[in-house]
Order: sequence, then structure tokens, then C-alpha cells
Amino acid sequence: MDARRYNTVAVALHWAIALLIVGQIVGGIYMHNLPNSAPAKFDIFQLHKSFGLTILALTFVRLGWRLFHEAPALPEAMPGWQKLAARATHWLFYFLMLAVPVLGLAAVSVSPKDIPTEWFGLFVVPHLGFLDPGADPAATEGLFMELHKALSIAIVGLLALHVAAALKHGLVNRDGVLRSMAPGAGAVIGVVIVFAAFGVGAAAYFATKPGPVDITAAPQISAPEASAPVDPPASGEALATSTPPATNSVCGAETALAVNWRVDEATSRLRFIGAQNGRPFEGVFGAFAAEIAFDDNDLDQSWLRVTVQTASAATGDQLIDSTIPGGDWFAVKDFPTATFTACDIRQVADGEYEAAGTLTVKDVSHDITLPFSLSIDGDVATASGGVDLIRTDFGLGEASSWLDDEGVALEARAEFSVSAARID
Repeated sequence: MDARRYNTVAVALHWAIALLIVGQIVGGIYMHNLPNSAPAKFDIFQLHKSFGLTILALTFVRLGWRLFHEAPALPEAMPGWQKLAARATHWLFYFLMLAVPVLGLAAVSVSPKDIPTEWFGLFVVPHLGFLDPGADPAATEGLFMELHKALSIAIVGLLALHVAAALKHGLVNRDGVLRSMAPGAGAVIGVVIVFAAFGVGAAAYFATKPGPVDITAAPQISAPEASAPVDPPASGEALATSTPPATNSVCGAETALAVNWRVDEATSRLRFIGAQNGRPFEGVFGAFAAEIAFDDNDLDQSWLRVTVQTASAATGDQLIDSTIPGGDWFAVKDFPTATFTACDIRQVADGEYEAAGTLTVKDVSHDITLPFSLSIDGDVATASGGVDLIRTDFGLGEASSWLDDEGVALEARAEFSVSAARID
């Protein structure tokens, strides 16, 4: 091996990482300028994280290789201060190549959006759980992002200085420094292999990416069966799907009607409507159970309870769907269900009713009145209705970033359309 040149592995790593960094800078600028509502932004953001973590891993490899393989000596005629500047530049590059991706991972780790980090869609990279997001996770995320951005700008400046110095050595001094990192055939093959692997990784990401969610498809309703009575589930427990209560223990009246309607899962829907940056979106809750005890001639004893599996929320927008389960929204790990219980059902006009009850989301409960239309034809009932809500009343998306940066409207609407059959 020529002692005046870096070895093949070092050269291949140098150029692979350099090209990746340039791509990350260009991609980061493009991603930053995209509106949050852009469909491509989620994919670009996920790939940006994947390539950033790859740079981190390759930098560790390059640093380990550098520690055990001596670099070519700098020209003897080179002034001492230039030698010192060259060595300082190299080690500063190592620091920045490690710090920038770590700061990016730190930002997503403390983010209230709680978006998982998946390496090319193949596996989840754990967040840095030891980081404390503090009282204002959005502000902590912003701090890490500002540091991430500042050090990325520092890389651009250092890269420009590095290129200028290399060109001076090659075109002016002609002292062999530029040739020492010139890629030979082996290094070129190595870089091609690395980028071919990245191409496979990107292809794997899009191959494993879930397809669009059909929000018109039938939900997976957990319909109770009529048999022996069971106690209603306590708050936060898993949804009981086997049998309805024989009496209205939910509302505390032992003489109330038993559950006497079963929801038809093929024709029933529970959806939500909101807006982000002025762009409306809608989604569905794909799994819910409805216990309905209703008699038009005995409304005083009628009641209903709907239990929704919050993890089943889907809009078809990956960015929205990835944030819904997070702690700043439904926090599905701690609060897997939301419930609406109505013990006061009254008729307000022919075929028009109101159900006054309590809606509980996460650990927040509020009394609401749900207007709905109802038609009963023999043993088949169809009902539809909806209610306007203020999402922050239920602890959903309270961080200022959701109102400012993300522009998620406070107003949201829940709507349902249900078909049910009478239980004998």
C-alpha cells in the first residue's frame, strides 16, 4: 500500500459518508420547506432519519478504522499551524457527524408527537428514554432541533472549508494531499455497494409501508352477545365483548331496560372530522362496542353505552395516524378506550332524539348532549347523529405546537351511523 494514500476502506467510507451528508443537507432543506400537509413529508422525514442513523453507524465504523490504521503523513513543507488546523478539522468532522444525528434522535425522542423511528421500515429504533422532556416537551424538542440545525450548518461551513483546502493542496501546492483521498477502483466499488444497500433499504421502506386506509370499510365492531349478565368494565379496563348486562347497572337503575339491540358491524360507522392548516381530514374508529337498551315507549328506562378502542383510529394519512396514539393525543397505552354513557334519552321531535350523557377520553370526562335521528322498522333500527367538540377539553393535542406549527383546529366533530337489530 502507498504510504502517501489512505487505504481503500478509509477512502470508501470517506466518500460514502460525504455523499450521504450532502444528500441529508439537501433533503433536510427540502423537507423543512414542505408544508406539514404535504403527503410526501412523512416519508421524506422517515427516510431522513434512516439515512441519518446510517451516517451515525458509518461514522463509528470510520472512527474505529481510523484509530487502528495510521493516516498518511502530511507534507513536511506544510506549516505547523496548517497541520494543526487539518487535524482539528478532521476531529471536528467526527464530532459533528456523531452529534448531528444524535441530536435529531433526541428531538424525536422527546417530541410530544411521539412518532416512532423506523430504520427503513424494517425495525423500530428505540427512542432515548433517558431524556427528560420536561414540563414542555415541545419546547425541549425545539431546543434539540435548533441544535441539530445549527450543527448541520456548521457541517456545511466546515465542508466548504475542507473542499477549499483540498483544492488548494491539489491545484496550488501540488503536494499529494488531494491524491491521498482520491478514490481508486476498490473504493469506488465500495461506495457503489454502500449506495446499492441504501437503495435496497429505501425500496424496503416503501415495500413495508402500509397502504392507504379505507375509511369507508366496515369497522371491526365488538358486538355483545345476549346471554348471562356481566358487570360493566371499569374505566381503563379492556373492552368486554361477550355479553351485555341484564339490567342497567351502568346508570344505577336496577329496573332499567336490558340491552335489547345488537349493532350490525357491516353497515355501522363511527367517524371523526377535523382540520389541519385549514385542510379538512376525516377518519374512523375501526373497533367499538355499543350496548343499547332502547324502547320508544319507555324512554325513562332507556340507556346506551359506547366503548371505543382508541388505537383503532385511522385517517389514511400516515403523519396523522402515527401521532394519534401518542401521549399528547389519545395516549392509547395508558387509556386504551374512550366511552360515552347516556342515561337520559329524550324525544325532541318526530324521529329526533337527544342522548344526554358523559363522554370520557383519557382521564377527562365532560357532559355532552348527542342529537340523533332514529327510524325503527320492525326489528331493524337505523340511527345517525353527531356532536361538535373542542378537542383540548379532553386533553387532546394541548401543546402549543399543535395549534401553531401544526395548525390543528380546536374544533372536531364526532359522527355515527348505526344499524341495529332487536335482540329477542
